[in-house]
Order: sequence, then C-alpha cells, then structure tokens
Amino acid sequence: MTGPRLPDGFAVQVDRRVRVLGDGGALLGGSPTRLLRLAPSARTLLDNGRLEVNDAVSAHLARTLLDATVAHPRPSGGPSHRDVTVVIPVHDDVFGLHRLLSALRGLRVVVVDDGSAIPVRQQDLERASCQVEVIRHARSKGAAAARNTGLAACTTDFVAFLDADVVPRRGWLEALLGHFADPAVALVAPRIVGLSQSDNMIARYEAVRSSLDLGRREAPALAIFLGQGQHLGKRHRPALGRRARSI
Repeated sequence: MTGPRLPDGFAVQVDRRVRVLGDGGALLGGSPTRLLRLAPSARTLLDNGRLEVNDAVSAHLARTLLDATVAHPRPSGGPSHRDVTVVIPVHDDVFGLHRLLSALRGLRVVVVDDGSAIPVRQQDLERASCQVEVIRHARSKGAAAARNTGLAACTTDFVAFLDADVVPRRGWLEALLGHFADPAVALVAPRIVGLSQSDNMIARYEAVRSSLDLGRREAPALAIFLGQGQHLGKRHRPALGRRARSI
C-alpha cells in the first residue's frame, strides 16, 4: 500500500474491463496492463468485484487495487460544499457568467474579470443566488493567470475552477467532493461535453470530438515526469482541487 489508509465505508469496484482469472485468484488489467495475484483471504473480501473498507486488511486491499489501476473508487460521504470556493475566470462573457452563477446556488464564488471591455461589477451580481466576490485585472492576462488570482483569494480547503461558458449538472459538486474521502486525492475532474447541438460546423465537431471530452470511462491520471527530480501530480484525470480523478 503506497497511500494513506482509506476510511471505513469507502468502497472500490473492479473495472469491468479487468479479466478475472483462476476462479478469482488473479486479476489481469489496469494501465499499464498487469497481473495481480490475490491471496485466498483477499478473494473472500471481493463481492462481485466490489470491496468495502471496514478494517485495516480491507483498507490495504482496496488501496492496492486502486494503485494497480484495476479498480475505481466508490466513496461514501465527503467534505461539505461549505468547504469549497468556486473560481470563475471571465473575459467578455457576461451572458455565460450569469447563466453559470444561476447554477451555483448557495456557494461561495470568486469571479475574476480578466480585462473585459465592459468591466464586471460587484453590484451587477447582487441578485445572484450565491455569495460573489469580483476581482478585476485591468488588462487581460489569460485564463491561467485569472485562475491563480482567484485561487489566491480563497480561504477554503477546496477550490473548484469553472469557466464562464460551462453549465454544471445537478449534483456535480457532491459527486466530485466524495472522492476527497480518500486522503490521497489531490484533484478531481468531471467529463466535459458540449452544451447542445448547433448548426455551426465547429460546434458540431466539438460536440463529438472535443479535446476536453476524455470519454465516458472514469480513469486515473498517473504521475507525469518532467525531468530529473521533477514530477507533476500523482493519481487520477478533468476541476476541483486538492489525487486527481476523472468521473
């Protein structure tokens, strides 16, 4: 086991693409593909490929399955939405901003106006159903810089990054927060799909071949090595910060 202990109640589910060999004595799969042999005691803990943590032994097995990328987390519980601040960089997209804010009822939000031609003003957002703070860049510095500015203004344990042109589905935050029940998780991200069909050729292409859409299947994002002694990230794929996972 390479990560901290998983809490009781946390469950994992073996990936459906993993092959079960030898009457459950071994699992073949993961990325990269590997053969994982299970002791007789470990086999009895798996129920149709599902394992729920209730002691140190089951916690060790669950972590091993996750680290081998042959299973996916099925968390129970997680942090509260009160522990989250949403950061929204925006540049000349007031319509998208208002649409997004309407879906963030009751949340704490930092809007970073990245040099819009018509500035986003605090008083323009007073009717929003969330607590909004507006920060402005006098000139555009780019989305990454705007996110960093918003991050610096956050005091909560968790930060969710949303762009002004997205519309999160109901339950999006709870689904992401649950993964932080695993103390090894640092970043979680959802699937990103197009809003709707359009007559615009580029929009139609984006709806089916968007570079942001990483597919239906959940997956871990492993460490990326940048050079000697350097690496970025640890585990799991798209934006809620603090092991990263795509769901």
